[in-house]
Amino acid sequence: MSSPSPLYPLLNEINHAAANGLPFLALAMTVALPDICVTLAYGRTTAKLYKDWCNANLGKEFSIVTADDLYSLRCGLLHNGRFGDLKNNVARVIFALPGGATFVNCRINDAYFYSVVEFCSNFTKAVNLWFETNKTDAAIQANIVNLMQYRVGGLLPYVAGATVLA
Repeated sequence: MSSPSPLYPLLNEINHAAANGLPFLALAMTVALPDICVTLAYGRTTAKLYKDWCNANLGKEFSIVTADDLYSLRCGLLHNGRFGDLKNNVARVIFALPGGATFVNCRINDAYFYSVVEFCSNFTKAVNLWFETNKTDAAIQANIVNLMQYRVGGLLPYVAGATVLA
């Protein structure tokens, strides 16, 4: 029996953060997921590979935004603390917080509306499906050992006994 993927705790933490009042963290990690998947598959990431991954793996739940929009969202959010310079299909992104109205892949005028919980959930489902489909790929198997993950019992020779994130 194989052990669970070290990717699963990250996906679970994203969804937990989205549902429990940590939308900034949840969204930042969510838009980084294509980079993580691409790095698992190719050992590195690029803008083109990020967009190719989005085009190949994000379905109807993200049909209103383009891969260019998502890449702009990722760059803006991770590097500038904003939702990017959206110049492709939408001009603005608006995320509804838990406890209010729920939006899934909606467009209102030139704005893209999505509820944080549903955005993160639908994105992590796509990542999970991608991983389950590709987990036996030799490159993914070689690269997953380097994925940041919980190391139960430590990471020798650096630390023994305590669970660490490394």
